[in-house]
Amino acid sequence: MTDTDAHTASSIAGARLPSAALAALDATPVEARSLPHSPVTASEVRSAGLRLRDLWLPAVTLDESALRHNLHRFARWCAERRLDLAPHAKTTMSPHLWSAQLEHGAWGLTAATVAQARTMRSFGVQRVLIANEVVEEGQLAWIRDALSDPSFQVLCLVDSQAGARIMESALAGAERPLPVLMELGVEGRRTGVRDVDGALSLARAVAAATHLTLVGVEAFEGVFPQRRDDDSPARVRDWLDRLFDFARRADAEGLFSEASEVIVTAGGSSYPDLVADALSAPSQLSRPVRRIVRSGCYLTHDDLFMERTSPLRSSADPDPLRPALSCYARVLSCPEPGRALLGVGKRDVSFDIDLPVPRALLRGDARTPLDHGTRVVELNDHHGFLEFTDTGDTAPRVGDVVELGLSHPCTVFDKWPLIPVLDSDHRIVDAVRTLF
Repeated sequence: MTDTDAHTASSIAGARLPSAALAALDATPVEARSLPHSPVTASEVRSAGLRLRDLWLPAVTLDESALRHNLHRFARWCAERRLDLAPHAKTTMSPHLWSAQLEHGAWGLTAATVAQARTMRSFGVQRVLIANEVVEEGQLAWIRDALSDPSFQVLCLVDSQAGARIMESALAGAERPLPVLMELGVEGRRTGVRDVDGALSLARAVAAATHLTLVGVEAFEGVFPQRRDDDSPARVRDWLDRLFDFARRADAEGLFSEASEVIVTAGGSSYPDLVADALSAPSQLSRPVRRIVRSGCYLTHDDLFMERTSPLRSSADPDPLRPALSCYARVLSCPEPGRALLGVGKRDVSFDIDLPVPRALLRGDARTPLDHGTRVVELNDHHGFLEFTDTGDTAPRVGDVVELGLSHPCTVFDKWPLIPVLDSDHRIVDAVRTLF
């Protein structure tokens, strides 16, 4: 690596993915609306000596210290529970951040779609679990081709006889069978077989197939209400018991006979502790068991949604995850007493679960924390409605900057193709690309 390469390489990413692929991404210009020059490359942003004050607002940023803390903290949490981690990589769709997660011990990555898996493979990810049944002919053709690569492992789910037949037909001629996991679902919600008996019937058909191999069982408990103040956790616990119920009964019938190990996996980001408890049960299977949690939002956590539900929230753990995403927006107008219009909207930040929460007012070099009397009450495409009760010197004025905390990172990353990373002095020390 040359001195220039060392200066512009992402320190967050580390070296877990091939450097050539990341270097090519870093050297590709992208339209970046928060940067003072655009198009711009990630390498240029890292080496430009920019600070927060140089950004065009609104701007979403990542906090370097929080990212590093969360990477270490969740890896340690999984290790303490003897769990593998295959994070939902669709949260960020960022090769830089995938590399960081893999460097911190992730077993592989989880994709929601074949297109995402294709992108992951192109950056050198060696193991991808596609958390869906795949029934499109073109996508199955890509999987058939991928199965010819001994250095790449792809897995997907199965939840219907019809889907199993489509996969079996489309994979004819593949060099090796496709490993599949039985998906268990919840009545009235999204995909997955609704009961264990139905799953066993489907598992028998998969075991008899030529181009499919049953290697485990999967569930996503995030379909339940994600809250800790009602009976949702108890419902999740009861439902997760089905994972090993299915695995034991399938194993007793010899339906995992072609698998070297049985994968048992679940996990969004709200209930990984309940998943860990369920997966800690004695397996009583005839072959080794790999227990995998698939949380993705732990990487950046957030101020609201994850902070209410994660077992590593600040009110529940002495070493909690930290919010790593922020948005900075300018006060554009104060047209009425107690109301300010911010230059940020639905095109910039998440709004599907919660509206942004004002953290602080920035005026010159001063940062003044904001209390609950200041709140965002509405978002248009490019405007945020800020209501406040303060009438003194710290009341928002035109030209001020408001620092916002966000909710649900999955619907923030997709809005920004390049995100600056700030250190504790608001210097831009890194930049990550996203590929949605």
